[in-house]
Amino acid sequence: MKSSKLIATLGSKPQLITLAVDCLKQSGENLDEIIVVHTRRDRTETQLALSHLTNDFSKTDPLILLRFLELSNNGIALQDVTSPEEVDVAFRALYAEVRAIKMQDQAIHLLIAGGRRTLTVFGMAVAQMLFDDRDHLWHIASHPDLESSGRLHAELNEWVKLIPIPVIPWGRLSPAFDILHSVDDPFTAAKQLSAFRLREQWDLARIFILTKISPAELLVVELLVREDLSQNEIAEKLSLSQRTVEQHLRSAYRKAADHWNVENVNQTQLVRLLSLFFSTYKPVL
Repeated sequence: MKSSKLIATLGSKPQLITLAVDCLKQSGENLDEIIVVHTRRDRTETQLALSHLTNDFSKTDPLILLRFLELSNNGIALQDVTSPEEVDVAFRALYAEVRAIKMQDQAIHLLIAGGRRTLTVFGMAVAQMLFDDRDHLWHIASHPDLESSGRLHAELNEWVKLIPIPVIPWGRLSPAFDILHSVDDPFTAAKQLSAFRLREQWDLARIFILTKISPAELLVVELLVREDLSQNEIAEKLSLSQRTVEQHLRSAYRKAADHWNVENVNQTQLVRLLSLFFSTYKPVL
């Protein structure tokens, strides 16, 4: 079985990490490394949490590499992750860590239960950008007595559950996957990803317009999307009956649902799907 890595954000509760590792091991995961992301290590709470983790894993999981990633800016450890500059540093660090692991073609478990909410938010962003279908984003919940005790491992009558956070990754077969893996700056990567998505959206709309609907349907759809006309106004402008306009639109909705592989498409959704294309497409009329 291939090994995987756990990246976990840490505030002051080492319990969240040890319980997560227990859950992953019970599910059959073969962890070879645990990376703990934290702020200034000489902060009392952080120092104590890191000490607990070191002592516990040396006894329970000595074969798993435990690595501490202290967030720092130009060699100066971050005291917190609240200011824009600190948030920038944290985002870059998380992105770099996940990207390095994905470049090694390994699976990742990212636990974002500890630390500031800003770490949680940017952990989710990094997962969206770099994860593939082998990777998992987790929160964790446990028995109230266990949580309040701070104990690192559950007793027989105490429950612990890893809660999966849904992520829609681009996937290993998407061109965006290669684009993002070639960029080491997360903000540049985000801009490129946005541009790629817009181009993909434009291309899908172009294929739909040029190959899926009839010329008569195109005339109606274009007036709907480009000029935001009502069905009555479209009928009047094209000298058609309202029933004919309605039939053309119903046909376009049905074809759009098939093209975008969704159950249904209504008028609002069709306008949203095609507005980018028509903003650059030369009018038919």
